[in-house]
Amino acid sequence: MARRQGSPGIGKTILALILVAAAYFFLNRESGTPPETNRERKTPRGKNEESPRKRSPERETGGSRATAPATGGFAFENEAAFGQPVSTKKCEVVQHAAYALCYAESYEQPYWVAYRLTSDNIRGAAERENDFRPDPEVDSGSATPDDYRGTGYDRGHLAPAADFKSSPQWMSESFFMSNMSPQVPDFNRGIWETLESRVREWVRRDKLFYVVTGPVLKRGLPRIGKRNQVAVPEQYYKIILHLRSPETRAIAFLMRNEGSDKPLKSFAVSIDKVEQVTGLDFFPQLPDDLETSLESTVDTQGWFK
Repeated sequence: MARRQGSPGIGKTILALILVAAAYFFLNRESGTPPETNRERKTPRGKNEESPRKRSPERETGGSRATAPATGGFAFENEAAFGQPVSTKKCEVVQHAAYALCYAESYEQPYWVAYRLTSDNIRGAAERENDFRPDPEVDSGSATPDDYRGTGYDRGHLAPAADFKSSPQWMSESFFMSNMSPQVPDFNRGIWETLESRVREWVRRDKLFYVVTGPVLKRGLPRIGKRNQVAVPEQYYKIILHLRSPETRAIAFLMRNEGSDKPLKSFAVSIDKVEQVTGLDFFPQLPDDLETSLESTVDTQGWFK
């Protein structure tokens, strides 16, 4: 049988395809543009898709004892309101040179007082002058010294005067009535003063703290006052945060408004406990994992030795 020869037209077609492919490859190579099949396509990010978050050094460490940077200080400390709690409670935030507070007009005292305390703040020649007076910065008007007169309650400092001895202005600001709360004398001059003194001992050693202090305010509290109805809290809290090397740590205290001979350490609680009874969110600017580890436990190590 004779062998069948291929059609000349098929050979020409194959040759033409080879030439077209070679020309396409050559042109793309010269222009530097890769073929579409090899190009990485960018698609718009959907609304529900989160962009990747860079983890900061402090988040990588985890645990309640994360090591602070060698330079001292975290980036989030530069936020203007760092150290101030947040909540849905209605109150007026007032910023003084020495401290910030959130004044609750319905209780005639603050939900919280927050400030940065350093070892330098407690040194100085500023003298206590006991110039108790209304706070001119509170738009609704603060309580007055007369509201406490003859009631049997002390005008109890929340941010103590002795924490601001480095500045006469700061010392004077500590006597605004917006920084006061009705305290039983045995409490104010007893276990509460012991706690305040201990915090100053700690800051001499550790150099820098963030402090938040306040009453536990709720409905149904008894009232005092001639002009203003000032609520008398049943409990007070104080929280101290230390963010410097060699390790971060925090401690919280919750105390009844009464005299006590119990050791100071027995009043230590978790920050979560204070958040539960106050409805406030403390140190919300902290990275989530660090905030959780610091606030969920009662860790007295590093404080009481």
